[in-house]
Amino acid sequence: MAEDSLSSTAVRPSIQRDLTRFGYSSSSDSDEPPRKANATANSNNNQKKKKKRKPPPQQSINKIWRRFATKKYTKALSVLPFDPVPLPSTSEGPNELLSVGYERAREECSRRVKKIIQECKRVNTRYRDPGFDLDWDLKMGKGNCLNYLGSSKFDMTNTRYSTTTSVPKAVKRVHEIFEKPTFLKDIDGADIKQGGLGDCWFIASLSALANVDDAVKRVCVEYDTRVGIYGFVFYRDGEWIYSIVDDKLYLTSPNWDSPSMQRDLMNQIDRESPEKEYRKTYQTGSKALFFGQCKNQNETWVALFEKAYAKAHGDFGSLAGGWIGEGLEDLTGGVTTELLASDILDLDEFWENEVSKVNQEFLFGCSTGLLDGGYGDRNGIREGHAYVVMDARTIKSGERLVKLRNPWGKIRKGIWEGPWSDGSKEWNQDVKEELGHQFGNDSVFWIRFEDMVEKYQHFDRTRLFRDPDWQCCQRWIGVEVPWKPQWNEKFHIKLTKESPLILVLQQLDNRYYKGLRGQYSFRLHFRIHEQGRPGSEDYIVRSHGNYLMNRSVSIEIPSMEPGNYSVFLSIVAERDTEMQSIEDIVKRECRKREENDKFAQVGYAYDLAHSKGVAHLEHVASLCKKSDQKKASTSRMDERRKMWERRHLNREITKKQSKKNQEKRERRREAEDAKRKAKEAAEAAEKKKQEEEAEAERKKKEEEKPKDAAVQTDAPVRGEDKSSQTASGEPDSSSQSDNADNQSTSPEEQSDSTKENSEKEDKDDTPPVSSDASPKPAPEAEATQQKPVAAATPAYSSDCDSSDSPVEDWELLYSSDDMSKKPRMATPQPAATTTTETVESDGESGLPDPWNAICIVGFRVYSKDQDLDLRVVIEGGDLAEGGMGEKGAADIDNAQMNAGGEREKSTKADKVTDEFEIVDGAAIIKQKMVVDNEKADDDHKKDEDSQHKDTVDDGNVADTEDDDDNDDEDDEIDAAKSDITDSTDSTPINTPDSMTDCSPQSRI
Repeated sequence: MAEDSLSSTAVRPSIQRDLTRFGYSSSSDSDEPPRKANATANSNNNQKKKKKRKPPPQQSINKIWRRFATKKYTKALSVLPFDPVPLPSTSEGPNELLSVGYERAREECSRRVKKIIQECKRVNTRYRDPGFDLDWDLKMGKGNCLNYLGSSKFDMTNTRYSTTTSVPKAVKRVHEIFEKPTFLKDIDGADIKQGGLGDCWFIASLSALANVDDAVKRVCVEYDTRVGIYGFVFYRDGEWIYSIVDDKLYLTSPNWDSPSMQRDLMNQIDRESPEKEYRKTYQTGSKALFFGQCKNQNETWVALFEKAYAKAHGDFGSLAGGWIGEGLEDLTGGVTTELLASDILDLDEFWENEVSKVNQEFLFGCSTGLLDGGYGDRNGIREGHAYVVMDARTIKSGERLVKLRNPWGKIRKGIWEGPWSDGSKEWNQDVKEELGHQFGNDSVFWIRFEDMVEKYQHFDRTRLFRDPDWQCCQRWIGVEVPWKPQWNEKFHIKLTKESPLILVLQQLDNRYYKGLRGQYSFRLHFRIHEQGRPGSEDYIVRSHGNYLMNRSVSIEIPSMEPGNYSVFLSIVAERDTEMQSIEDIVKRECRKREENDKFAQVGYAYDLAHSKGVAHLEHVASLCKKSDQKKASTSRMDERRKMWERRHLNREITKKQSKKNQEKRERRREAEDAKRKAKEAAEAAEKKKQEEEAEAERKKKEEEKPKDAAVQTDAPVRGEDKSSQTASGEPDSSSQSDNADNQSTSPEEQSDSTKENSEKEDKDDTPPVSSDASPKPAPEAEATQQKPVAAATPAYSSDCDSSDSPVEDWELLYSSDDMSKKPRMATPQPAATTTTETVESDGESGLPDPWNAICIVGFRVYSKDQDLDLRVVIEGGDLAEGGMGEKGAADIDNAQMNAGGEREKSTKADKVTDEFEIVDGAAIIKQKMVVDNEKADDDHKKDEDSQHKDTVDDGNVADTEDDDDNDDEDDEIDAAKSDITDSTDSTPINTPDSMTDCSPQSRI
């Protein structure tokens, strides 16, 4: 068993290496490109096309995701950058009474209308709206008041000569259309009819509004029927706006002066004044209007309300397709919640607490067949069409009845044909008197509550804030939306007393800049936690995403305890690549380089809407920049410190190494000097001995030789000896120059020369052999010539120097070498290829642009707490999730998270960090709350606090730590870029709208 365990332990590292070789990695940032194969092909193979080596699967997947999204999410916040819109006066909506914002808009609208009235009376003219002139727009055939940007629903070519009824043919003022016009004199929800526009949802909203006391008059704040000017206020993106219009209205029939079939028919009739008869027949009363109208032929309020609402959105075409709840929100400033009949838990409670309080606390709209794509009738009820709840009663018999209305206002069309319909057997005179109902042609009918819930699938419930104590506080931010949705902490709520809460998360209403929506659409979700408890099971309540109404989601809490709460958001983005992006739309509209009033108007509306998120996005970008600069500065200082320490450590090592080698050299010199002196002494003794022997032998020969002078040959020998002695005693200049050259060489060359000299000395150690021949003194001459070289100081040689470091821990030098911290070098330019063969692409050509989604959202809190505080959380800790906020846990019913079994908990989530909150436009540091009151180490917290409060470095930090080495600035490494890593580079739903037959149309 022990051997098996040892063997398994030994094999384990190789398995890990194999996993790395296959490209497995927990993070795409840690991947390295595959190792290139050695180029062993010959010149012939170079001419052939090289096949691209396929990387491991995991690296391929990581590469795909790195290129999938942009490194930094961006959004076009200004379509007309040369004409910037004024930013909101305050980036934070104060916690104020709901009536304050309404009164502010009402006073401003009323003041401007009065100013225009005064001007018109001074010059004796009726008011003409220069920015929404229907008459001029129709006569010039532009259609800017009818079609939204990029749409041609209303064909403006030859409108005066066309026989189609889908386009208005004329424009007249109210006093020209109505014989005795009245405005807001006869307000009846059953007196409203839809015209030739698919805005049944808005017409139904007007019907519902007419059932609430003074609700209609609250929208029109100032008017003058004689001058022809009307001022309205609407609720848009969390604030009240105003819309001022004149009294020009579209007509179905052309003017008498234009050629038409009606004129030809009138001329065929023998009349005294055919022109007057024509106008009375085709251009008089509400029936002559092309769009919304009243059954009362002299009432004008519906048409003028519809025109003012269209002007607020830019054109009439933008009103096609929508939801009753959206219209009621814009008219009342209420909050709409989407309800599905199948989701209602208790029908009795739904009746008692909600439906029975219609026109008091709630307004309702209903529709059916939208999710299933149904088209037709269900017992007379039109599918894909909007109906409005006008009343709810419980009669004496205990029957619960609901009064509904079809905005068509047509005879016996699109109304209920089941029990309690007009003329059914359930009716009797007592019930008719009790309900005040008369059978008629007003498109109003009664239906049982149970039948309504069964036949209608979708309900829009709008809460009315009739209590004057309601207050509202809101914030607008920009949110980066990743491809895979996630939860992030975005807001903090501080509730000081127990109060009911209504929370709304809303995105910008793109109906105001229709045609500039772009490719992305968003679905919103949020949930509420106690602050400091972000766990998936710790939420208090969460929103449920709407199926159809994606403009906003809301939560109503009847009673909330005082405390500190966190709001986590999750936004789901959907992309339609078949639609044009914002920049492509701008390019399309500017291609002709000609005037484009419509694009200028819609572009300005786009800029105005997105200005709500500019302050937050710029603030986050500024904080991210400062954080990046601080990280870069810290990285540079750390790198400089490391280099400084390394330089000083190298110097210490060099000093110790030099000292150690110097000691060895001195010992070696002493040994060499002793050896040289001994050798010289031995040579001198040997030489002296040889001289003595030679002298003795010479004397012996002289004694043996005859004294005959003729045979004496000593003179030449003496001459050679003299020359030899001269050569040995006085070395020539060449030998001196060689010696000088040896002394001037480098230590390495000196060591080599010393080595060669030592080898020669070893070879020459053998004593020369004496001979009687004349060349006998030559070895002695060589010995005498080498003697000065041997006597010279030996050159330095590093052969015997120690290679061992005097520092015990050599890792001090190289343990901090982390190449991931090194600054990125510029990528070398690819070598120019001379071959004409096609280069393999990376698979990215022809694909859509990388994922880049940013959503501008607003969060509103309705309460009765005057001291409620709502703040934006910029980030948790050091710009967690790239400034998106602290990441929250997935939902507790998320199948993917629950199917993975037990998982280790992230230690990062347990780390307590500080947070930034935006207060009065400035970021402040707030200590993060912890429910269990566990405190981290005091020193650690102090370090973090001081780090947050330090002044951000601007990137030019001096190396204050390198006091000893001011001459090594060239060795500094800028690591500012080392911390920047690569980020992991539908069919529209039908809405209740209508033309003449209210066919389902998609809201684009």
